[in-house]
Amino acid sequence: MAEPVLWVRESHTAAKHRVLRSYLDAWIPVMAHQALRVRGHASGTPRLLLVDGFAGPGRYAGGEPGSPLIMLEALLSHKAFDQFANVTFSFLFIEQDLRRVEHLRGEIHALGDLPANVSVRIEHGEFESLFGSLVDGITDRGNVLVPTFTFIDPFGYSSASMSLTGRLTGFPRCEVLYFVPLSFVHRFVGRDGQEAALTSLFGSEQWRGAIDLSGDERRAYLLELFERQLSAGAHVEYVRSFQLHTEDGNDYRLVFGLGHRKGLEIAKDAMWAVDPVGGTSFAATTESGQEVLFAPAELLGTGPLLAELRAKFGRDWFTIEQAEQCTLIDTPFRIGQLRRDTLAPAVREEVLEIQRPGRSGFKGARLRFS
Repeated sequence: MAEPVLWVRESHTAAKHRVLRSYLDAWIPVMAHQALRVRGHASGTPRLLLVDGFAGPGRYAGGEPGSPLIMLEALLSHKAFDQFANVTFSFLFIEQDLRRVEHLRGEIHALGDLPANVSVRIEHGEFESLFGSLVDGITDRGNVLVPTFTFIDPFGYSSASMSLTGRLTGFPRCEVLYFVPLSFVHRFVGRDGQEAALTSLFGSEQWRGAIDLSGDERRAYLLELFERQLSAGAHVEYVRSFQLHTEDGNDYRLVFGLGHRKGLEIAKDAMWAVDPVGGTSFAATTESGQEVLFAPAELLGTGPLLAELRAKFGRDWFTIEQAEQCTLIDTPFRIGQLRRDTLAPAVREEVLEIQRPGRSGFKGARLRFS
């Protein structure tokens, strides 16, 4: 008799899924509106594709939904869903374990009839092979992949290659959210038998440069290499990674590969929307190396953001638009944390000089550090 199948969630999983949901809550309406504008050059039908490359069983032992159900729920319960009746939403869920595939199919079936503009395709097989064939077929026909969001969360690190990710991000309007178990990658660098998996993950043998490193230096080298390789995608403009601080002490990273400034704004909003729960929190660093720990608004301190602005502009005058660009590109902070939480207190405390065209506000103003 076959052993019972039990999927147990790890401590980091809930937080990871909360980020996924928060990102899709914002990504779906933005991309749906864009799809309506471009209206698909080939068929005339606006389409979006959402892919889960390592879908799992759909639901875990404790009843918690897995990533495929979270992705579907983000669409079906979205307050703006009715506005997108003319957009076709296609979900592709790929899973290698047949028992998980069958369980997932049961979970999707239990949802009942889906709206006419929503389709779900569940494939049994390896992400690398199945999705790679899909991408190759599109390329061979000279076509372009429809706007796509892909969640890549492998069991381990040996099943998702950078070469496939690079082909995916070679298409415009394709965003990627990657879960990287950095502690495990760090641990297996230099261990016999891991060479092929590491070369596939990084799309290069440059990972070998970490063999003679240790501790934080090795970890930083590997993360920087992964980010650099991901950024090599033809349509990747921004790569941002966020560290999960978890109870188990392992180092996990959520890495976004994004094609547009708006995607970066959405990614940051998603991270800040997830309050630390169950011993899990998120961290990232500014360009000058200051760590920022994501926290609820009442605990938030934007001192590192102000310091980054000072480092950027020194004693030069700058505009609110330049400050927003610095906030978005050079720091983990959100643009929404700039004016009220950071600049306004600095002006009141006379840390910042301000020249306004009007009596209040920052529109059209020039600022300079005192």
